[in-house]
Amino acid sequence: MTLTVSPEQRWAGILCGLAAALIWGAFPVVTRLGLTRTPLDAYDITCIRYSVSGLILLPYLLRHGRRSLSWTTIGLMVVGIGAPYMLVVAQGLALAPVELFAVVTPGSMILLSILISARLFGTRLGARANAGTALIIGGVLLAGWHSFAGAQASPYAYLMFLLGGLLWAIYTLVSKWSGSAALHATAIVSVCSMVLYLPPYLGSRGLRILQAPLWDIGIQVVYQGLLVSTVALFFYSRSVQLLGASLGSTFAALVPGTAMVLAALLLGERADSTAIAGLLVVTAGMLLTLLPQRPRPLPGAIGQPTPRPPGPTP
Repeated sequence: MTLTVSPEQRWAGILCGLAAALIWGAFPVVTRLGLTRTPLDAYDITCIRYSVSGLILLPYLLRHGRRSLSWTTIGLMVVGIGAPYMLVVAQGLALAPVELFAVVTPGSMILLSILISARLFGTRLGARANAGTALIIGGVLLAGWHSFAGAQASPYAYLMFLLGGLLWAIYTLVSKWSGSAALHATAIVSVCSMVLYLPPYLGSRGLRILQAPLWDIGIQVVYQGLLVSTVALFFYSRSVQLLGASLGSTFAALVPGTAMVLAALLLGERADSTAIAGLLVVTAGMLLTLLPQRPRPLPGAIGQPTPRPPGPTP
């Protein structure tokens, strides 16, 4: 069935997709800003993000429950994009410039989603997707070489960003195959992260977070708790609804470039030609893998062909 949209709906879908990409692209910039220029650390920002988003989405989750999701599925979703993911990438952003995150984490997420899908579900993608995968690998390696050669990041930060990509890929695949709606999946992750993370955080640190300047806390509250967790999700879901999953998901490829531009404007982290080349290579690979294609199951494979990974949820 072909999705038919009016010109007005198409432009509305494009604007929604661009808004989501802008908000998600600012995620590493705002996070690194909080980690390097305020008294807040990774544990504080994680607390802020999931306390605020958990409280906002708690009424929704109480109304809808966990539906048909198993506890194993919920656990994988929470680990994949909840508090553990946030702690991992925040540790990396405290040590490395945004350009490394912008290339490595989204690129490795798509790459690992494809590889895990092929391993578990026997999916064999076409030549274009294979070419995109090769470009993603090349771009990630180029970004890693640039950062190490310039002594801008430690191997630990690179590994944290790769681990973040793996966790994000796990969430992507589990949420896709569970059939959970975007808002419901986000409510599950936010509320469960709040319930599991907040007690040990308060038990070990108490209310010391309130000693930080109110302005610094407020920036993270508005951005992490509200914009990333709810507003960007609405824009992305609306874009997919108007344009279809195939076209809507291509906005994921805009996130790395957006992050690098915002890092230059807000943090003064200006990438050199090597970093920009790595970004362009990864973006090209992401576009090749995200554009519409028909997966082909391997002979004798069990199960249905796996869908392409949806767009990002940083």
